[in-house]
Amino acid sequence: MNDTLCKYGTKKEISKIFSVPIKTIDKDIAEMRSSKNFEPFVLRPSYKRVLISITGYETFLQSKSSKLL
Repeated sequence: MNDTLCKYGTKKEISKIFSVPIKTIDKDIAEMRSSKNFEPFVLRPSYKRVLISITGYETFLQSKSSKLL
């Protein structure tokens, strides 16, 4: 997988890229979906498939991090 060409990833790929457990990804996706700012970064093309924007997830993590400081 060439990370520079990837815009979206599966939960498993996002988990690997950011070294975060899939359960954490699930919680973050739920939080992203409930936010107007981050909802567009989560795509659900079918019942079982979920695609997450890599840059969108990174922005979400930065936002969460800045709220903690």
